Amino acid sequence: MRVQFLGTAASEGIPNPFCKCDICEKVRIQKGKDIRTRSSVIIDDLMQIDIAPEFSYQIMRENIDMTKIKDILFTHTHPDHFNVGDLYSRMINFGFNITHPLHIYGNDRAINGCLNVLQDYSSERFVFNVAIPFQTITTSSGYEVTPLLANHAKWEFCYIYLIEKSGKTMLYGHDSGYFPELTWQWLKNSGKKIDLAIFECTYGYRDNEKTNNHMSIETVLSAQKRMIKDDIFHENTALLTSHHSHSCGFMHDDLVEIFKPYKIEVAFDGLTKVI
Repeated sequence: MRVQFLGTAASEGIPNPFCKCDICEKVRIQKGKDIRTRSSVIIDDLMQIDIAPEFSYQIMRENIDMTKIKDILFTHTHPDHFNVGDLYSRMINFGFNITHPLHIYGNDRAINGCLNVLQDYSSERFVFNVAIPFQTITTSSGYEVTPLLANHAKWEFCYIYLIEKSGKTMLYGHDSGYFPELTWQWLKNSGKKIDLAIFECTYGYRDNEKTNNHMSIETVLSAQKRMIKDDIFHENTALLTSHHSHSCGFMHDDLVEIFKPYKIEVAFDGLTKVI
């Protein structure tokens, strides 16, 4: 399983265009791995999770052939994850020489949002699927995907996703604070072992091991500890952080040093991870 990070920022991006904090000002000069576009990943050139506002730029930057993508998962409908308007470019008379429909999965709010934008869609281009919490889906590209409840917005079911294929298992774990107990119990009782996990780390230090809405540094470490205790992680599980915010107060290299003792990797835009 090959995971490519298109973007690794929280909702404002880094630098935030409306911000003059120390982090944003440093990033404007230093650039490099500290430039972060909004969060999204592509798996095996077949599946994408979320569509960021910078989608077109991300795809051009990484030279990705989007006509190969068969599935899109939406975690929730916050605008930094749900740039559904860009899908209009895949409609008939806009995108040409497309040989398969794009299967879209998400909560009912996400699917209805897609339908509102793509009112004239055809089944040749799009197939819409409402994902139900804790019910495993087999996607069009052969992944076993289970939506698990996130600890995030209160007006919709927000999902993290357990994704399985060819004997490998990954957990895409954001946007979410410390996971809800129903999710913890499902992961523990499933008996599944995770090979790669991606946690968000929007907050910096918060002196709280179980933050809501988003994870702090302490929450990431607490969640890792529970994953190990509950035998969900194995000894070679790779854990990465993403969805970083300028408001956390740390540059990329700072975060690398903070997480290094715990064998946690800090993702950056364009990073590819293979398990």
